[in-house]
Amino acid sequence: MSSTTKRVWTAEEKVRIVLESLTTSINVAELCRKYAINPNVYYRWKQRFIDGGKAALTGKSDRHGAAKDAEIERLKNLIGELTIANDSMKKVLEGQGKKWQ
Repeated sequence: MSSTTKRVWTAEEKVRIVLESLTTSINVAELCRKYAINPNVYYRWKQRFIDGGKAALTGKSDRHGAAKDAEIERLKNLIGELTIANDSMKKVLEGQGKKWQ
């Protein structure tokens, strides 16, 4: 790989590398050389791994959970607006029916 080509790591690869650092006696410098990654990249992966584990164990929602909550709230608002519009339309149609009778 050339020095200008940036490697894209899958989530599984990142987890495997972080777990390797935690379960073996290899030091960070050796691990980073082995996989040709910058130590800052490794430490960022490790911190995200630990944060994800903490969130999972404490039951805190992640970014996806917050996005889902926002989408649910948006849909509830939409349902409310449509219900109001539907009720208004029913009243208008009922009023028109009385005029024709």
